[in-house]
Amino acid sequence: MCFINMGMMTCVLISSAVFNEQRGRAPAPSVEKETVLASDEDVISDLTEQHKEFLGSMQSRLTKLQVIRRYLERKDVKAAISAMEKMADHAIVADVIGVLAQKPDIITLDLCACLLPLLASLLESKMDGHLSISLEMLIKLIRVYGHVIHSTLSASSSVGVDLQQEQRLERCNLIFIELEKIKRCLPSLTRRGGSVAKSAQELSLALQEIL
Repeated sequence: MCFINMGMMTCVLISSAVFNEQRGRAPAPSVEKETVLASDEDVISDLTEQHKEFLGSMQSRLTKLQVIRRYLERKDVKAAISAMEKMADHAIVADVIGVLAQKPDIITLDLCACLLPLLASLLESKMDGHLSISLEMLIKLIRVYGHVIHSTLSASSSVGVDLQQEQRLERCNLIFIELEKIKRCLPSLTRRGGSVAKSAQELSLALQEIL
């Protein structure tokens, strides 16, 4: 009987020990589960915040583009350019320049002088898409107005007062100054490689006829 009792006691003690051990380890899976849930909640929270920021950014961009669109619908390109300067937003400039590039006939010499500072600022962007849009537009402008700029700056002073010629000379001087700034950006763009480098090289060659 004593042996049986001792055996039973041993079984009870072992069972109790196992139970206590399991009870002691029981919180671990729960803690791990809670950690996973907390981690998931953090991820969801981060994604939600990023989504809100993205929506806010897109809404702001849409509002700005609507402002520019109203100017363009009135064919007031100069006002649209002025508005973009105040916005100082590379994405907006790239969007609008992309549209204007499809309608080069509306860009006059005066508008060319106004556009160049924006195009120069767009070359400071870190996005290849923005750089390509700026470079392609610059190449188009040089092809159209390069000869006019060069001949105007090279012409000798006329006798008498010629207001139209003086205005053209003033615009060409402004353009020349901006093109010099742009030219200084080209070496670093050429080192980027890809389509950006190719466009930068093409623009550099085109500028040699003017600068």
